[in-house]
Amino acid sequence: MNKKFMSIAAATGLATASIVVLGPVSAANAVPTVCEPGYKSATWTNLSSGWIVTHAKQINIPASSTGTYTKTATYRKTVTSGREVTAGGSYSASWVISSMDAHVSGTLTKAGEKTKETSESVTYNFNKPGAYVVFSGVKKASGYYKAKTCNARGTGWTKVGYGKAHSWNIQAEGAVKCTERPASGTVKLAAKRGYC
Repeated sequence: MNKKFMSIAAATGLATASIVVLGPVSAANAVPTVCEPGYKSATWTNLSSGWIVTHAKQINIPASSTGTYTKTATYRKTVTSGREVTAGGSYSASWVISSMDAHVSGTLTKAGEKTKETSESVTYNFNKPGAYVVFSGVKKASGYYKAKTCNARGTGWTKVGYGKAHSWNIQAEGAVKCTERPASGTVKLAAKRGYC
């Protein structure tokens, strides 16, 4: 074997030895799994709920006309179920509303639905004369979300997105006498304040 060939062989052997010494990355250096791949998660802040009067009309009941009647409540406001994207990744309105649903009391209306935009009939016992407001309303829920998705390897979060969502979960109708004092946080109080 000539000297030139031996030098090449020696160099090759040294390179091979170096690779063996370095070896593969150990399990101790592997990135740990922190979440299930593809899992979506959302955190919510400033969740609130309150009554929105969607239909209302003030009427006057004379002393000679008390009793149970069906009156028409005029359309006033629309409440929709959906979400607004502020920044980052976009998540479907259905998924966002479903996530918010888990954090409020009562089952929220599905994304894309809205309250009626036509007048509604309300039946009530007007047992005293005076000015009344007949109404229909819903309890609206709203809040801000931060959503994220676990990456394909389960080693971290991606597609972080921010926004606001709104829906409703209770519908009520009736009448309120303008001289009565409804309890705080009731739909009657919202109707009185808005339409008496």
